[in-house]
Parts: sequence; structure tokens; C-alpha cells
Amino acid sequence: MTIRIADEPYPGPAPFQERDHGRFFGRAADAASLAELWRTNRLTIVSGPPASGKTSLLRAGVFPQITGGRADVLPVGRVSYGLTFPLASLPEHNPYTLAVLRSWSSPAGAATRLVGRTVLDFVRRRAERHDGLILAAVDQAEELLTETGQRNAYRRRFLAELAEAIREESRLHLLIVVRDEAMGAIAEVLGSGANQRVEPLSPESAREAVTRPIAVTGRTFTEDAAERLVADLRTSRFGAGSDVGRGTQRVAVDDHVEPALLQVACSRLWHELPPDRDVISADDVRRYASVDTALAEFCAHVVAEVADDHEMSSGELRSWLLRTFVTDEGRRGIAYEGAADTAGVPTTAARQLEDMHLLSAYRRSGSRWYELLSDRLIGPLRHAADLRPPPADATRYLRAAERALALGEPELTGRYATASLRTSAVSDFQLRAEANSLLGNLAFEANRPGEASQRYLDAASLFEALEDTNAVAYQLAASGRALIANDQLADGVRQLTAAVDRLPNDLTIRTDLALGLWQLGEGNAAVAELTSALGLDGGNPEALRARGEILAYVGNARDAMRDLDRVNSRGRPLTRAAHGLALARLGDQPAAEQEVRDAVEEAESNGPVLLYAARAMSVGGDDAAAEGFAWRAVDAWDPPLSSEQREVAIQIAGRKHKKPTQF
Repeated sequence: MTIRIADEPYPGPAPFQERDHGRFFGRAADAASLAELWRTNRLTIVSGPPASGKTSLLRAGVFPQITGGRADVLPVGRVSYGLTFPLASLPEHNPYTLAVLRSWSSPAGAATRLVGRTVLDFVRRRAERHDGLILAAVDQAEELLTETGQRNAYRRRFLAELAEAIREESRLHLLIVVRDEAMGAIAEVLGSGANQRVEPLSPESAREAVTRPIAVTGRTFTEDAAERLVADLRTSRFGAGSDVGRGTQRVAVDDHVEPALLQVACSRLWHELPPDRDVISADDVRRYASVDTALAEFCAHVVAEVADDHEMSSGELRSWLLRTFVTDEGRRGIAYEGAADTAGVPTTAARQLEDMHLLSAYRRSGSRWYELLSDRLIGPLRHAADLRPPPADATRYLRAAERALALGEPELTGRYATASLRTSAVSDFQLRAEANSLLGNLAFEANRPGEASQRYLDAASLFEALEDTNAVAYQLAASGRALIANDQLADGVRQLTAAVDRLPNDLTIRTDLALGLWQLGEGNAAVAELTSALGLDGGNPEALRARGEILAYVGNARDAMRDLDRVNSRGRPLTRAAHGLALARLGDQPAAEQEVRDAVEEAESNGPVLLYAARAMSVGGDDAAAEGFAWRAVDAWDPPLSSEQREVAIQIAGRKHKKPTQF
């Protein structure tokens, strides 16, 4: 018989996807129970150890059971989605919220259309268009648990948004998929909800996962052949290094099978089996599917890839694994995860080994610890070859860079993205543009706006060659905002104007242009630009918010109040400060002072917020408070004032008992 590659029944260590449901077996009961929990509960949390098959269960097991009915089933959400989009082109936003909303949209929602929306906003708009339940899922939610400064705040706000959406919209049924170690942090905010734990495969389920997929290709296992393969995957041999091969090892048989290791062994069998072998015997399993050989090859390839990514040799990394995670008695050892390194190797390497199913992590007494995924890997790891680095794969490097950026690992992000550019074909304009855009995001987040602007311009040139006008516009807008952040106001406004010329109906870009004009000192031109933009969509919250903030600044308090009263100021300290300034101009000083002080408390290092506070206090006649806020504005850094705004702040700080001139 002739076997086509498309018929390949086993995915190897990669998770099953929706398209693979016809070859996904061994989890029928789990899939049915999880689908029912999802349909009947506002919140369902699926947890389990790494590599237990959570993603595969969701995508290939549950999704086929819930699609096609009355429910509005959203695509699977990820908090690391879409990080090659030029994020500097967008107003201040929560990257986790935006990533999940974009991944929930089908096709993937435009970032400028979704930015600024909360999860509840998004869900309510979906509810307006559908009659049934809204079934939404977030996979790999442990990606939220980065421990870097600002991303902690984003994580808290995003989880609060999810909790609000569950509470306020009864038709939303949310499913969260998360590793065990992160479940407590998720449940603490969202509540415990309904729970289902995903365990490794039982022997019976493992035999089904071995035999059923290959039957689709016309081949079958004899009963003893499948039993032999599963038994071999369950059996581990222990002993000190000197005991290996001398018959003095101890044997232990697990009561379960790791799904990832099963797929590795079965994939090797499939590729090694002669094409004329329709009935697979126990002898065939012994000859073509040696579990030890399959797992040794798996270990070797994982070690080679991770070592190359971290500028190590395969031999160095494999020696570290054996030294750190195999005890003198030949059992699994453990190692504590440090902030920068784990037992002498970069922690980013340990995390990558976890993601690739060689290590497993768990929390104990507030700390994170690693061990080998399974005892079954000890022998194969000892016998793994020290391979040369794998062939360069620019796409893999780029996807790895996205995940590293989501996890708050800037050094690794830069290394992967640079490797993607270095190894990509010169003619692969799309990939090279995305890599440059991601490097622009990295530089912008690290407060290197000049570098960010150049990266975005490089991406724009590549997208121009692809004749992708929309992408060019977003890159130019990002470059413009980066230049403005670098106090190159005139150049930034020119870039934003070029972006608007290409995409005149995008209100986010037009709002960015208006804000640039305002910072340049052209307040009336900024208001005119926003009024024109709002002619396209009179309810656009970002344009209304920006116009209200600028109107308050230039002295048109009543019109400012009309705009600001139409938008939500929660989590928007500048909007609150502008509201306070408008109230001060209208004579309500007590309310103005409360708004301003609340805004400053929320954003104490924000230059524009402090400048608004200074002007509000000055309008109300409190020159001492105005002077104090003005000097704080001059020294502020998150973000700093533009050069034009800084001059205004210095004037306020140096003037007493005089009404401020308008900016």
C-alpha cells in the first residue's frame, strides 16, 4: 500500500489541533465531560501538569463537540497573540486584553478596532449579534504569570476584566486552560468555578491512542504489539551510572503514560515501519519502535535546539541535565528556579526545556522547581547523542520571540528576533517585516524610541514592497509615535500624516496624529483633526477622549465636559486629570481638586497628568499646589513631557499669583 504524508496519524510532541480531531483518541470521556462543564458553567478551569495534553484535549477533543450548535464559539484565545503588530501605533492599552480579543475575533480582529475595549465590551457586542451562549476559552493562561514590573499590573487588570465579564454577562461561559502551578493565582481572582484536571493517559487510554489513529491509514496493531509499546513507555529502569547495562538496575512501572512521550514513540514507529507492513506485530514494535531509541532521539533534538538558542554546545547542556536532574542513585533530581539562572544555566533555557516537554515544573513553598518530565527519560537522556545545532528556521525563531516578549524576557526576545532576521531569506519580505516590527515593539517597551522608530520604518519598507498599504500605515504610525516619544515632534507628525494619507478611515491613527499636533503646540489643529475623524464615527471612545482632553487644556471647558462625560475614565488618569481641569475652569474647585489628586495618585510619574494637575490648581488660585505639581511634571518620566509642554510647566512653576497663559 502507498502511504501519503498527509495520512500521518501521530503529531509527535506537538499538540493536536482542531483539524486533527479524526486522529485524536484516548480522551473521549474527558472531552465529553469538559464540553458539558463548559456549556453549563460561567467559569471552568482546566488544569494539569506540563505536557499532560490540555491543549490537545481542548482543540481536538472538545471543540468538535461544541461547534455547529446555537452557541457562539469563539476561536481559542492566547495572551501572547499578535505581538508582531506595531504596538507603538496604538494608544495606551493592556497587551493581554488586546491579544486575547484579537485571537477571539474571526478572522483575527484589527488591533486598532479592538484597542481600548474591555473584555466586557467585546462580549456584550458579541451578545448583541447572537442569541445563544458565548463560549470563550483562553489557553496556556500560565503565560500571564510573568514577574516583570509593568506586566504584573497588566495581568491584574486583565484578570479583573475577565472576572467582570463573567459577573456581568450571564451568557458568557469562560474556559481557562492552565498549568497546575498557575491555577491558584488565576482562581484567586476569577473564583474556583467548575474544575477538571487533565492527567496523563491511563494504560487503556494509551492503547487506544496508539491503535485508533493508525487504523485510519488501513494498518492495525496486534493486541500484544500495542500492549508491548504501552508497557515499554510505562517501564523505567533505575540505577547509578555504573549499573547501566550490568543487569543490576531496578525496574518501576508507572500507572500512567505521558502523552507527549507516547506520540514521540508512535511517530518514530510510523516513519520507520516498512510501507508494506499492514499488520504491526510485537516484533515490529521491538524492531521499529524501540522506545529507548525514540526517546533518546527526542532528547538529543530538544537539547540541540535549546543549546543552540542559548549559545551552548549540546554536550554542555546534556551534561548539565544529567548532573542536575539525575541523582547518584539514578533517580530524578530537582533544581530550584532562580531569577536569572537555574543551577548555573540561564533560566530561559530551563523554561524552554519545559515548553519542549523535557522538564516539568511545579511550585513548592512559594518557589518554582524543575525535574525531568518522567523517570522514563533518564536512560534515554544518558544515551542521547550530542547533535549539531538543528537547521536554521526563521519562522520558529520569530514565534519563539513572540512568546519570549509575552513572558517579559527582553534579552531572549531580541536574540530570537535577530536570529529570525539573520536566517531568513532576503526575499521573505513578510517574515522580515514582522521580525523588524517585533524588534520595534521590544525597543519601544524598553524606552528606546529612536531604535524603535528605525525598526518600524524598516518594516514599513518591506511591507511597501508587498504592496500591503494597511501594514505600511500602521508601521509609519508606530514610527511617528516613537519619534514623538523621543521628542522629535515635527518628524513624528510627518510620519503620522503619511500614515493617515494611506489609511484615512482609521480613527486610531488619526487620533495619534491629533495628539502629536497637540504636543507640538497646535491645539486648534488637533481639535479640528479629531472633529473630522469623529465625523466618521461619532462614538469612537479614543477620539472623544483625546478631543475632550485637548479641549480642556486649551480652555474650552464646556465642550470638553461633553466629550469626557461620554467616555469611561476608569484606568485613564489623564482623562480624570482633564476632567478635573475642565471642572476647575467651570468653577467647581472642590470636585476639580478631588479628580486631579485621584489622577495623580494613580499616575504619580506621568508628565501630562501632572501638568493638567498644575493647570487645574492654578486656575483655582492654589499657586503653591500648582507650582508643586508643575515641578513634578518637569521631572516626570512615565511618560515625560514634550519640550513644548515642559516649557509650559516651567512657566507655571516659576510664576506666582498670576493666571497662566494658554498653551
